[in-house]
Amino acid sequence: MTLSVPVIHLKDKQAFIKTEGMLRLKGNPVDLIKRMKKEGIKLVHIIDQDAINGMKTNLDVYNSLTYILNIEVEGVKDEKMIEKLLAMKARVVFSLPSDFDLKKWKDSKRLLVGKIKENYKGNAEDVFDVIVETEEDAKKFKKLGKRVITPKKIKDAFAVLI
Repeated sequence: MTLSVPVIHLKDKQAFIKTEGMLRLKGNPVDLIKRMKKEGIKLVHIIDQDAINGMKTNLDVYNSLTYILNIEVEGVKDEKMIEKLLAMKARVVFSLPSDFDLKKWKDSKRLLVGKIKENYKGNAEDVFDVIVETEEDAKKFKKLGKRVITPKKIKDAFAVLI
């Protein structure tokens, strides 16, 4: 099974979309996610620009979003923040191979998502889903029984939202 999931960026508690390499402000992430839910979206991929820079400023936003829709969060580098996201049932995206020992979260495996880096040779055994960029990787991981996710630009999927 392959899912195409819209991608938004979070920075300073605001939602953005990336078009032509630039972030465009979309406003309040809760309002945006509510509109996406009305459009029938079930899962949203969030790239946390603040977490990439070591900040935990968006945790309260995620707590609100998980009551509305399923989210997966990319960019988290802090183990305590990962624990908090998993506790609120947010999915956490890890680049594979990961710098973290993912086995420690085996009880939350359904919430662990692996983002496949170029030349990754593993089988993503410690994650439930995988995010791929190439059709070759999609075929490989489908054969291994993984659910495959492909990023989709929000502009392409939901022009009505932008």
